[in-house]
Amino acid sequence: MKKILLLFVISLIVSCSGPLDREYNEDMLEEDGKALKESGLSEEDTQLLAGWMIRAKFKDIDLKGKTYGEILEEAKDYKKEEEILAKKTKKEEEEKRQRLNTALTLAMYDKGYEKYNYEEYLTYSLAFENKAAQDIRAFTGTLSIQNLFEKEIKSISLTIDDPIPAGETYKGTYTTDYNQFKDEDNILKSKDLDDLIIVWTPEKIIFTDGTSLE
Repeated sequence: MKKILLLFVISLIVSCSGPLDREYNEDMLEEDGKALKESGLSEEDTQLLAGWMIRAKFKDIDLKGKTYGEILEEAKDYKKEEEILAKKTKKEEEEKRQRLNTALTLAMYDKGYEKYNYEEYLTYSLAFENKAAQDIRAFTGTLSIQNLFEKEIKSISLTIDDPIPAGETYKGTYTTDYNQFKDEDNILKSKDLDDLIIVWTPEKIIFTDGTSLE
């Protein structure tokens, strides 16, 4: 009776084991990969596992002695950490943008196209309002021009060293080269300003008293 029970337990263990319980073997990757695919492993987990093994190969990480299941769990844990970090970074960047926007806001009040000396340009008329209590000496930031679905069309980096007294507004017109072979330029040329969303992300503001905000 004991022998029959022991054989049953062994049979149960073998039948419950699967490709994920196999130890990683570089020489058997093709065969193991086929078995993993046939086992019903999801496409997402398959890609995650494959990506993690490729990463280990490039970084000389030894996977010997680990099962494919253990490797997959490592990959999932790393992915979770990445997602947490991405959310944290996004939150910090948004908080920074809001904080700096309380000191300096931007509005685009006109957009156009010009041709001068056989060169073509897209023009952007911008108004910057200094809402801080101090005079601004210079600032830098990024202007994101998006469609009504909040998909970015073009991103423009701005560095401006024209002083803006506290409580006042500075206006200026800026240009980027127009390239008829670039979709983003053709879209901007044809779009009305009312059909665009302007997102201003200031990165650093320097005040005339030597202090800064970033």
